[in-house]
Amino acid sequence: MVLVRINSLAVSAARAALAVLVGAVVLTSGSTATAQRVLGLDVSAWQGEITTTEWATLKRPTNQQVGGVFGDGRDFVFIRSSRGGTTGYYDQTNADNDPPTNTLSQRYDDPYYIQNITRATAAGLFAGSYHFSRPDVIESTVNSGGIRNTGTDEANHFMQMAGPWMRPGYLLPVHDLEAGDGIRTDNEMAQFALDFSDRIYEVMGIRPAVYINGNYAQNVIGGASASLRADVVQTYPTLWIARWPNQSNPAAIPVQTAQPNDSLSWLYGPWDDYGDPQPWSFWQYASTMKLNGNNNKASNTDVNVANGGIEFVKDHLVPALWMNDSSGDWSTLANWNSGQTPVAPVPGPGQVPRVGPLTLPTPRRPGEGGSGVTSGQHDTVILDRPSASITVTLSSGAYNIRKLYAKETLNIAGGSLTINYVPSADSTPMSAQFSAPVTLSGGSLSVHTLQVDPNQVLTLSGGTLALNNLWLVRQGATPAKLHIEGDVNFAPLADAEAKIVSVSTGTSPVVDLRGGARTLNVADGAADVDLLIGLTVTNGSLVKSGAGTLALTGPNTYAGDTIVEQGRLRLNTTTLFNSADVYLATGSTLDLNFASGSADVIGSLFIDGVSQQAGTWGAVGSSAQFTSPLITGAGLLEVTTYIPPLAGDFNRDGLVDGADLVVWQDNAGLAAGATFEQGDANADGTVDGADLLLWQQNIGASQARPATAAVPEPAGLALAALAVAAAFIVRRSSVAGGSAGGSGSLNRSGTATRGRRATGLAG
Repeated sequence: MVLVRINSLAVSAARAALAVLVGAVVLTSGSTATAQRVLGLDVSAWQGEITTTEWATLKRPTNQQVGGVFGDGRDFVFIRSSRGGTTGYYDQTNADNDPPTNTLSQRYDDPYYIQNITRATAAGLFAGSYHFSRPDVIESTVNSGGIRNTGTDEANHFMQMAGPWMRPGYLLPVHDLEAGDGIRTDNEMAQFALDFSDRIYEVMGIRPAVYINGNYAQNVIGGASASLRADVVQTYPTLWIARWPNQSNPAAIPVQTAQPNDSLSWLYGPWDDYGDPQPWSFWQYASTMKLNGNNNKASNTDVNVANGGIEFVKDHLVPALWMNDSSGDWSTLANWNSGQTPVAPVPGPGQVPRVGPLTLPTPRRPGEGGSGVTSGQHDTVILDRPSASITVTLSSGAYNIRKLYAKETLNIAGGSLTINYVPSADSTPMSAQFSAPVTLSGGSLSVHTLQVDPNQVLTLSGGTLALNNLWLVRQGATPAKLHIEGDVNFAPLADAEAKIVSVSTGTSPVVDLRGGARTLNVADGAADVDLLIGLTVTNGSLVKSGAGTLALTGPNTYAGDTIVEQGRLRLNTTTLFNSADVYLATGSTLDLNFASGSADVIGSLFIDGVSQQAGTWGAVGSSAQFTSPLITGAGLLEVTTYIPPLAGDFNRDGLVDGADLVVWQDNAGLAAGATFEQGDANADGTVDGADLLLWQQNIGASQARPATAAVPEPAGLALAALAVAAAFIVRRSSVAGGSAGGSGSLNRSGTATRGRRATGLAG
């Protein structure tokens, strides 16, 4: 059991009155005038058999026809599964119980339910179940046997018949409350409703919706005590209201713009007492619509409209819930409500036999299950165990879900997790919300808009993060935090500029490099900037790699070096640490995107590992003393320290290695004006053994930036140096005496090669 009410996490997106306060940010997700409302219907055994062809017609858009029959454009359906309690029998053709054939709690199992929900979802309609409750059955009811129906018993009946479909992939279950007025008091009716909701919640971990008309909302629930009224509204956050303003011509009802309570301000009873004047999620606007998909317009159909578009409807699907108080892996079926083995419904004694085959949902993990309406791509995943503290690990596999709300620790260590929801006007402004520590240590996470709540930490220590927006929420002195503890790949979604920024007011969050040299590998998209970090980057060194553009726009305080290996790094502020160094590699760009003439003071500037002259540096064509095509923008760098090349670093790549030995070997013996670049380490104008000795003393020394400096094999190179030195001595002897006993060389990669003894010498 997961003690979560859907709307408490902004998953049920219906009412501004119950808008979610996340940190200091109010996330409203009520309906808007810009969202096209989605149409639906509700059915039961009263419609008889609805064929697969008819279900396809009900779903098909109204401007498309098959065999001359236009579609009805219906995208969701509520299907009756049951009515009454767990005992007895009810004959729906004998509602007045005359003769008295209805018995005990008047159980009724809809024989068409399983066939209807199977065919509806196969046709592409989002489908859910509803139960018609019978609080009108009390001790004095004829043939009740002294039974007084209870909300708990009726909820048990509902779950016996529809429980397998109270899982991800299906709409929230509905309590149909339209009987019992005048038989029970208003307080008793409200308590019946509470008991029904609490029992569903206890077993399934979700709150059902309620179907109710204006009379029952205003005069029955609204007539109960203040505390009971408030409890009913809270335990039924999804309101399906019935009002039929034009039964004679339902097609004329302006369902896209009208409100259910037009001209009836009292219609919603207590549901609009909490700030939202339009608290409804679904509106049954007629019971007399003629649809092509129901008996070719020969029969009446109950029709509905959602208070938003298709994303709004998806917000009312059963969420994927973690089902136990133990840590575990995402891939374990038993950890999820979607992975539970369904228990086949067993009709009660004397019930009308089921019509059609018994087809049950297939257990699956969140984010799995193909591409249909019941598949995992529509799952809203909620990790929340109020009575425990657990860690959910995603270590392997590929999962594609719609939304994620993490209130427990989550570690993405491998595999891939795609959160596919793109914020829309009729739903929530974010795709995922982290209210607990989350770590990306491997694999990949793709999410359009991610919110990290105050006092929570998102840790990136590896893997790939693809995103559009990462919001770190401020609140007082405990804002959200982003820790980067390893090298991370970033990719913008849909070629847009990805942003890491803060929202709300209070202490500004920071991006903490945790004292290390962190490589941010930014992929290149179509936008000018691929990743923008609008926060303070602190505590470490920054390495920019990847072909994309990284823009730092905050007042950065990190004291380590800045290294640009690939792509472009844009700096919008002059906040590089004064004693830190900047390293640029050929093919990279440092964009000084701050005021013209403003100079950012640094220690040394290295280009391809070589220290550059002290002074001002800028873009080609700027007023700087020194320019480089690797620098762009109007700003300048004030380089304060020039570091001479290391003795032995003849190719000036910042590293003393075998490549420098090749330079010395190629020029050994050169005299009169030899340069450092030719192998003259001691500046005496000759390339000789003294220079080789200096090279040997510095093997492995580096001016290159610490994060990528290559470390040669000093012992191996020293042996090679001995061979080269021997060859140098022999060569000098050969020059003096005219013969040689052998030769040695070092190839262009700096690897020693064995000399071969000369042949043809005099015996």
